[in-house]
Amino acid sequence: MSGFAGVISLDDAPPDMGLLKRMAQTLAFRGPDGTHITTKPGAGFCFTFLRTGPAPQCPSQPCSLDGRVWLLGDVRLDGRDDLRRKLEQHGDEVDTNVTDEELVLRAWRRWREEALPDLIGDYSFALWDTVARQLCCARDLMGARPFFYAQSGDHLYFSNTLDAIRFAPEISSELDHYFIGDFLLTDWCQDPARTAFRAISRLPAGHVLRHSSNELVARRYTSLPIEDPLWLNREADYVEQFREILEQAVRERLPQGYTAVFMSGGLDSTTLAGVASKVARKTSVPASLRAYTIDCRPLFDDEEGNYASIAARSLSIPIEIVSAASCLPYEGWGDPALRMPEPLNEPFLVLHHQQYQRVATHGKVVLSGYGGDDILTGQAWPYLIYLFRGAHFGRMIRTFGGYALIHGRIPPLRGGFRAKLRRWTGRSDPMKAYPSWIEPRFAEEQHLAERWRELQQPLNSSHPLHPKAYAGLSSGFWPSALEQEDSGWTGVAVESRAPLLDQRLVRYLLRVPPVPCCVNKELLRRAAHGLLPEEIRVRPKTPLRGDPLTIYAENGTWKPTPLSEPSHQLLAFANWRKVGASLANQRIPDLWIDLRPVCVNYWLKNIERRGVVR
Repeated sequence: MSGFAGVISLDDAPPDMGLLKRMAQTLAFRGPDGTHITTKPGAGFCFTFLRTGPAPQCPSQPCSLDGRVWLLGDVRLDGRDDLRRKLEQHGDEVDTNVTDEELVLRAWRRWREEALPDLIGDYSFALWDTVARQLCCARDLMGARPFFYAQSGDHLYFSNTLDAIRFAPEISSELDHYFIGDFLLTDWCQDPARTAFRAISRLPAGHVLRHSSNELVARRYTSLPIEDPLWLNREADYVEQFREILEQAVRERLPQGYTAVFMSGGLDSTTLAGVASKVARKTSVPASLRAYTIDCRPLFDDEEGNYASIAARSLSIPIEIVSAASCLPYEGWGDPALRMPEPLNEPFLVLHHQQYQRVATHGKVVLSGYGGDDILTGQAWPYLIYLFRGAHFGRMIRTFGGYALIHGRIPPLRGGFRAKLRRWTGRSDPMKAYPSWIEPRFAEEQHLAERWRELQQPLNSSHPLHPKAYAGLSSGFWPSALEQEDSGWTGVAVESRAPLLDQRLVRYLLRVPPVPCCVNKELLRRAAHGLLPEEIRVRPKTPLRGDPLTIYAENGTWKPTPLSEPSHQLLAFANWRKVGASLANQRIPDLWIDLRPVCVNYWLKNIERRGVVR
């Protein structure tokens, strides 16, 4: 992921070259293929280039068509041919080898902000109009690329790297208490516009930011549509269309040359590896694939490495397997070189970073299986209600009756009946798991008890077929998860790409009837026929057989106590004595919850040691 940062001064003040150079140095790890610092009247930009492909890229930014509007950002577009044809229909002559950046500029010149919904892919970028003195910034719908910004007086700072903005001397390092409160309750902040720092904002996925002399406004420009169900004549037709869209999604993300795949022994990632191998053969694109897997043996009998190896042998690709037992909880968290832009409850973060470092020795792009569980596991109950209310009784009998005849049971409804029953009967106390160690004054200030009750409510939406999946895909969860695969977290010049979160694929799946295609990933299983060994293709979804963290705690290899000295800032959020007492009680089910303040403490000390806190 190329790195970028910019400073806009609406009073035409010259940019601070010293600041731009420090920003560029901060971004250097992102772009080993070139560094550029550029100034315009009232504006300064820095860019570090990572060459990935497969589409042509602009190696020097900002770039422009007319010398008036300049683009700075990280852009990888899907559906390039469709956008190019649309531009040609309106009189533009567009070469097939046009860069993604030029396509964005051409679309902007033709349609301005109305062009943004037609831009699909992974991107975050800024467009600076030197004449109108306006800045327009955009982030893609799924949130694959981060974008941060902060305003101080007449200056606006922006970047895809949080630390780059924090170098600006006017930007306060004061923590955002709302963000910290959410993290202590749920591991992540539910407000997609916030960061851990009060003065720095995050542009939510699918949003555009406009900045001029009289406004600084972020608004949503696109969202996942709610469309009519797709009713095809044959189940095989669903499979064929899914396979075609998935192959396209992989093909447009597969660079020439060396590519990695994060591959467990499950269906999602092995199917992606299989499709990538198939696409490389069909298009004669030289793609040297290598799989990377984490296996938890000998901590417990983990089958992931075995199944991943079976898939790799079948696909004739090399595989590297790393044992999770090589890393103890919180190992390396005291190292100031460990990148933690914001708090994270992942005790094995070093292992995650080591995986990326291994990938970096092979290539610059890694494919992940993120997103496969949202729609492909399916909910039958909303579909049943939809058919009943629409009086589609014949389809209801054929669909549900046919499933019962074939499988000997009705499809799993997944209507959340047990949770509702517990709430109705009072057997589910939402405050039972509320952390006891949260500082009362902080809890009162941030209304955390009320917030906790709100967060216990299940996500839902008005989508007729896939309400939970639609709500999850439209929330801030996936942008938050994808940011943790970003170079700003991993510290290496490797770009993570998730074909199963391709916007076209997600829209298609949201139209597919849940029964039978989206029951237990039936659609994916059928699409993988002939692609994967049968023992993997028909393997039921299997949760990890053990939790390394709790195993280490139970066998005494690692103990969460005694705690280190707390950062003085942490004491405003958590009672350190109560945290230690909870962890000392060895309440294994609560271990992950009780470690959240420990993670915040590590994070605070980490940024202090790295010298990014003033």
